[in-house]
Amino acid sequence: MFTTYNMNNRYFYKLLSIIIISFFLINPTFSQRTKSSQQSGEQRNAEKGLKDNRFFFYFLNSSISNFGSETEKLLFKEAIQRDIIAQLLYMKFLFHDSFIELRKSQKILIKLYISILEKDINLSKKLLNEFSPEIIWKNIKSSKEYLRLGYRDNSLAKIYLVMGNNYKKTLYSMRLHKYIHAIKLAKHSKKYAFLSIIKSRQNIFDLKKKLPSKFDDLTTSINNISMDKEKQQYYFLIHLDNYYRTEKSSYYENVWMNPNLNEINDYKMYLKKN
Repeated sequence: MFTTYNMNNRYFYKLLSIIIISFFLINPTFSQRTKSSQQSGEQRNAEKGLKDNRFFFYFLNSSISNFGSETEKLLFKEAIQRDIIAQLLYMKFLFHDSFIELRKSQKILIKLYISILEKDINLSKKLLNEFSPEIIWKNIKSSKEYLRLGYRDNSLAKIYLVMGNNYKKTLYSMRLHKYIHAIKLAKHSKKYAFLSIIKSRQNIFDLKKKLPSKFDDLTTSINNISMDKEKQQYYFLIHLDNYYRTEKSSYYENVWMNPNLNEINDYKMYLKKN
């Protein structure tokens, strides 16, 4: 009886396997649905990546435009070019290829963010150290508080930079968001450095007077920090960058005006394929 049951069981599973295989052979719509689902997932990934990239380029653009070295500008240009290629591929419904180009663009952006962040952190520390002797000597409480906040944000920017560096290497988007947080902190640190020195030089009878908060009013105060023209220009450039503004034209916009996509070998390959 046990043997008969086992044999019947085997025949049953054999028959079931034949039915399932026949179902897939007769119904190709199942495999089509699977392919469609995969394409839908690739589309979502590419779409999210394109939105994220706009955000990433915005935050880096002023720093590259104002303080970027030639090497950094060339890397930034390639990242923009690959992002443009990704957008063209997306419009052609080549979502998988679009996502691959997005990943290449973000990999370059990670290198740039680390480079610019290290530069920003060092710059804010340099400003704070430059102003601190006068602030400590004058011993004005509110001025010293701005100085303390500047050093605090400088230290936090370092922490977020290290956190971004220690994420899993392939989590590009998460790492870049961490670096953005660090950029904000580094810029806040530089703002506090300027506020601390401006406050310390306020007339002793005007200590209760509020510091300028608008961009133009703050520009006037920053220009009065030094009488040296070169120093004034240097401080003004930092001030512009703190507000994500550029002194001349935006490097990001310049690349978009003349992208020269043929410089990217992958672009030539896509043209041949499609």
